[in-house]
Amino acid sequence: MQDQKRSSVQLAIPAHVRMLRFARVSAATMAVDLSFSLEEIDDLRVAVDELAAAAIEGLDDSAMLKLRFEIVGRDLVVEGQVEGAGSPPALHPVAQELMDMLADGYELTERDGHRVFRLLKRSTIPA
Repeated sequence: MQDQKRSSVQLAIPAHVRMLRFARVSAATMAVDLSFSLEEIDDLRVAVDELAAAAIEGLDDSAMLKLRFEIVGRDLVVEGQVEGAGSPPALHPVAQELMDMLADGYELTERDGHRVFRLLKRSTIPA
């Protein structure tokens, strides 16, 4: 049995929409390491942007969005957290439909008083 390829990157950014570009670029960079197709990379960037924007909605720049990007085998997992921010807003129904099309799994919730999200994207390109 082969060991699963594992690699991770952590990033903390101010909770402001203009800073989300760092999250999108980090996700895309990790996806390139997994040989995601261009379409998969674009889908991933949009999905990361949607969840991260929802996680920081209504917060000021003093809040920090902590992100973790992890490669697990052929999957990319993106996790985000804003400490002490409480419950996140519900995703708009259109955003939910978009996420259902773009992601292989996702959640946006509150855990222990923190806003958290998790996104799973799998590469469809054979290893």
